[in-house]
Amino acid sequence: MSAALAPLRAAAQDAPFDAKTAAEFISQNPDFKKCAAGFARRADSLYADSKFPEASAALFASEFFGFFGEFAPGAPAELSGFMLADPGLLSDFFSALSPKDDKPKVAKAIVDIWNSDAESFKKFPRLALAIAVVFDTPPPKSWPHAQVSEKYLPRKFPEPAGAFAEWKAARDRGRLLFRFETMSLDELKYLVASAASPKDREWAQKSISINASNIARLYASVPYDRGRLAAKRFDWEGADYRLKTIRETGGICTDQAYFAAEAAKARGVPAFIFTGAGSDGFHAWTAAMKKPGNWEFGIGRYEGARFVTGRTIDPQTWETASDHDLESLREGFRNGGKYRENELHTIFAERFFKAGDYAGAEKSARRAISADKRNAKSWRLLVDSARRRGDAKSARAALDAAVKAFFKYPDIDAEFRRELIADLKASSEDAAARKLSTSIIIKTKSERPDIAMSFARAELEEDIAAGEAERLATSYKRLLGIFKGDAAMAATGITIPILNALLKKGKIEETDTIMKVTRQTLKTSKDSTLVQLLDDIERQLANIKAKNARRENR
Repeated sequence: MSAALAPLRAAAQDAPFDAKTAAEFISQNPDFKKCAAGFARRADSLYADSKFPEASAALFASEFFGFFGEFAPGAPAELSGFMLADPGLLSDFFSALSPKDDKPKVAKAIVDIWNSDAESFKKFPRLALAIAVVFDTPPPKSWPHAQVSEKYLPRKFPEPAGAFAEWKAARDRGRLLFRFETMSLDELKYLVASAASPKDREWAQKSISINASNIARLYASVPYDRGRLAAKRFDWEGADYRLKTIRETGGICTDQAYFAAEAAKARGVPAFIFTGAGSDGFHAWTAAMKKPGNWEFGIGRYEGARFVTGRTIDPQTWETASDHDLESLREGFRNGGKYRENELHTIFAERFFKAGDYAGAEKSARRAISADKRNAKSWRLLVDSARRRGDAKSARAALDAAVKAFFKYPDIDAEFRRELIADLKASSEDAAARKLSTSIIIKTKSERPDIAMSFARAELEEDIAAGEAERLATSYKRLLGIFKGDAAMAATGITIPILNALLKKGKIEETDTIMKVTRQTLKTSKDSTLVQLLDDIERQLANIKAKNARRENR
């Protein structure tokens, strides 16, 4: 536990809560709502006195009383005492809790697991909390991938207490490669989010011999079904979707990725599926933990030629996980003391901001960033606080610094960069804005073409709005040239959207120039599929022109 998360000090003293004093405090049957408010005030006071470890512990105690008071008022006193005595556990839980979580169900799962096996809960509390934040909402039909139907793979989790018991039993039998105690709550989320059935996991535990150093073998152990790919039968059609069946009959990349991820989980290794589309088509591969705080994201990544833009779903929110979330998982930096220190100051910055103390919010945001620059929320609060204070210069400087801080994380870089570009344009600094846009297009064109193309489209749409046909043609040629190595993607990601934008503006004649530049730049003679696509587009444009001409002649 970092210094920023030192043990909680009792409300009236500076003595830290331990199991005994926490139990005594809870035994007095305190009013949780009043405790939440009281510990929040104490946290603010301690923070003002620069007693940051104590402020952190008091704040998370306040969160605990607020959460359990509202969503689990009948929680066992022993459970409350256990959690209150461990501010590190409270910090992990409340830092992980998402606005997307169904909090009543999260609370119920925690209580149910405790009631089913309190002693094991005490040994593996983060396993219990991971199950609670994952199992509170049902997974979508597209998870873990969309090429197997509900008939073969029901997307339904067991009861939380049953899942906890299953994982605990697997550990007791020595079937897992990693101990729950060594993993973070974020890592455990990707372990317990398993789509395979308990029987399937048991088969994998008994039948698959692997160790932590050769997890990658799982992907290639499923024979590739080239006949199915050639026939374009992308959805699973086998007898069932058990891991044993997949390994025996073979499959395509989605099945290989699913097998590798689920077999790894069965052996106690957190894992998930990546999917991505690139110049050569669609591909799926696997990510798995090599050891706590260290992940391999490329298992099967290069089996199918050159693919880009891997995406996965966060099993807690069922939304696409951001680059930043994934990198924090791979590098484990969220578990470090500096990042925890950042989180503390960020929480207080948000408290000050909501209270209208924008100077205080800015001061805390700067403290957070000084501790660790890798929290986007800290930068967001810094920018917004400066704006609320009417300090445009400081807000601009914060945006510029944020873009630099998140150079490795394209999603967040793009978010702050768009704001900075808008700020530059508002000040008539168009050349600087265009330079900032072009630089991220070049930077992300291979690894994140979706981001690169969104900036390219924004540049071109700006030229369309300006009504300068020559400038549009020049910009289009320059930007299309950046993506000419991925011609089909460039055509669908830039050409078609820009043609639609021109048509929406009624600039049908300018589409001729766009098509001419497209054929010249993308060298269509080498790609029959691209030629067919562009021919289809030109036929559609010709039909639109003909309809327009008939309307004008009426």
